[in-house]
Amino acid sequence: MKRLQLVFVSLLLFFSTSISLAQTTVSAPDTLVYSQPGKQQLKAYVFKPSHGYGRSPAVLLFHGGAWRLGEPAWTFQRAMQFAEMGMVAICIEYRLANDGLSPVDGVEDACTAFSWARGNALKLGIDTKRVVGYGVSAGGHLVAAAALLPAVKGNRINDDSRPNALMLFSPALNMAHDKYFDAIMEGKGDPALYSPSEYVGAKLPPTLIIQGEQDSIVFANDARAFRDKATKAGATCLLFVYPGVGHLLTRNLKVQYKDFDGDPTFQADALKRENDFLVSIGYISK
Repeated sequence: MKRLQLVFVSLLLFFSTSISLAQTTVSAPDTLVYSQPGKQQLKAYVFKPSHGYGRSPAVLLFHGGAWRLGEPAWTFQRAMQFAEMGMVAICIEYRLANDGLSPVDGVEDACTAFSWARGNALKLGIDTKRVVGYGVSAGGHLVAAAALLPAVKGNRINDDSRPNALMLFSPALNMAHDKYFDAIMEGKGDPALYSPSEYVGAKLPPTLIIQGEQDSIVFANDARAFRDKATKAGATCLLFVYPGVGHLLTRNLKVQYKDFDGDPTFQADALKRENDFLVSIGYISK
């Protein structure tokens, strides 16, 4: 990942403003608390499938925002689409890297969220063997880290805390030599220890990556290297790189950290690729 600009002033509500979405019939989400680190209550916003709960595949969605910005509502529109397709879609609030916190706390929250979802499988109607991690930008880092890192804060990550499949949209994958990431780590750990690219191997769950060729926030070549390493290890990793567009498939190549101008044709194709991926792994039907 190329270093992010320190003045990362805003990330738009990507899926509701950059992509034209049809109206859904999914109701408002249930709001639940999945973790209480210190005095903070971290919430999970649960969108029920249109057919109601009942041992459905689940998807946990993690927003972007350079680890320092953002909120679960940024992924609500995509979550509603997943729910329409029969999945339990859960938008996750995680601790941002402010006020003494670092991305390590976000990784810990991601692991906790997957464990919480499986621990409440009966209540949520979740099939514990079909839980997807969906991450956008920095959220992609959290999802990939939960899948691949051996430990967080010195504590081993168990299987219940990991996703069964990954869907990553412009993800941050290579943190080992990123100066921005190193700065916001605030000395809380070696960035390489929290870099998903360092741990790619045969245990990588089925993965889909959407990437812009001209992305100046995260490198397309980092996504390719991740894919190539996974493929060599025998894992399934599909990568779709879209030409002439940048971060989150924006056509605004000069200022990619805000003012997104998503290419509608590529965005529509990316959504189709995501849906086709879920069909291919048996999580939804056509």
